[in-house]
Amino acid sequence: MSEEFVEYAGRSEPKERWLKALPLIVAGVLGAPLLCAAIWFSWQIAQTTKYLFDLGTSGSEAAGMVLLSLSGAFCLIFYLAFLFIGTRRRTWKWRIWWSVATLLAAGALPLWWLFSGFFADV
Repeated sequence: MSEEFVEYAGRSEPKERWLKALPLIVAGVLGAPLLCAAIWFSWQIAQTTKYLFDLGTSGSEAAGMVLLSLSGAFCLIFYLAFLFIGTRRRTWKWRIWWSVATLLAAGALPLWWLFSGFFADV
């Protein structure tokens, strides 16, 4: 008598699931310090923006400063969204690309500071 084994679609071994999630886990761990730096920058800009409003600035400068102070929140939202979207993809190629997008979302502001010379004054 022969035994038949059935594999269900979508079911995988726990070890296989960890391996599939590895690019997203690495992106999440490497992106966390970058995300903290982005939120720190936004906090500093928000504190500076308060004084600029007290001095009286033009509308375009005020809008730019408000967007800069919200940029850390935007990075956080995109970081979480890209991690979530990456978990829904099945192939390695898509998971790796969403992991790269996650790292770029977390590192957008720190990379911007690096190239614009923000750390030269700190």
